Amino acid sequence: MKAILIDDEKHATELLDMKLRKLDMNVQVMAKFNQPEAALEFIRHTAFDVLFLDIEMPRMNGFSLLEEVGDFHFDVIFTTAYDQYAIRAFRFSALNYLLKPIQENELREAIGLWQQRKVRQLQQTQYQLFQEHYQTPASPGRTRVALPTQEGHEIIDVSDIVRCTADASYTHFFLQDNSSLLICRTLKEVGQALEPCGFVRVHHSHLINPAYLRKIVRQEGGYLLMADGAQVPVNKPKRDYLLELLGSIERR
Repeated sequence: MKAILIDDEKHATELLDMKLRKLDMNVQVMAKFNQPEAALEFIRHTAFDVLFLDIEMPRMNGFSLLEEVGDFHFDVIFTTAYDQYAIRAFRFSALNYLLKPIQENELREAIGLWQQRKVRQLQQTQYQLFQEHYQTPASPGRTRVALPTQEGHEIIDVSDIVRCTADASYTHFFLQDNSSLLICRTLKEVGQALEPCGFVRVHHSHLINPAYLRKIVRQEGGYLLMADGAQVPVNKPKRDYLLELLGSIERR
């Protein structure tokens, strides 16, 4: 991985450079910039893989810099102190971000995910979606996510997801139009992104959207009947939680 680091604070780029070398994951830092406008020509005329980019910077923020660059020939890992669930969904898409202060385990994970990917180039649709959610926090009902598939990236509304099931290191997404998608992300990663939007991990292999729950069955060990006809196993604590959740809705 050939990388460029941009942050308006010099200690931030120096610290990130040090952490990247310490990880020993074959990352070559080609250049470091503390004035984003000074990086433009280098970015336009240099072949590299990943741009580690701070978002909140004076004079020219990260989004403005990318707009000036134009066509992307690289990937971006944003660095930000802004923790808002509307952008957490990008942790399992091809576009990544790291919260400051950057933890070494999260940095290692971000690089590892990039190295595993087959399509290694930022797509304009992904960038626009990330910028939209970052600048205009969205409610759970209108949040969209970019799911990496073998063909590219499928951008869907979170509200269209009925349920997700684990398949080793992959996750199956089942949508309200009866279509499905398979992505190379674990159910744990997917859960971290979707649970703030109201999704519930009802079983170690199943995550559901309660909006599509049709019946809670106690017999035969207990299971959930979903709107798409699937019978999803549920453990007792999560079954009780769903009953409480639905009960509170009924009393409104």
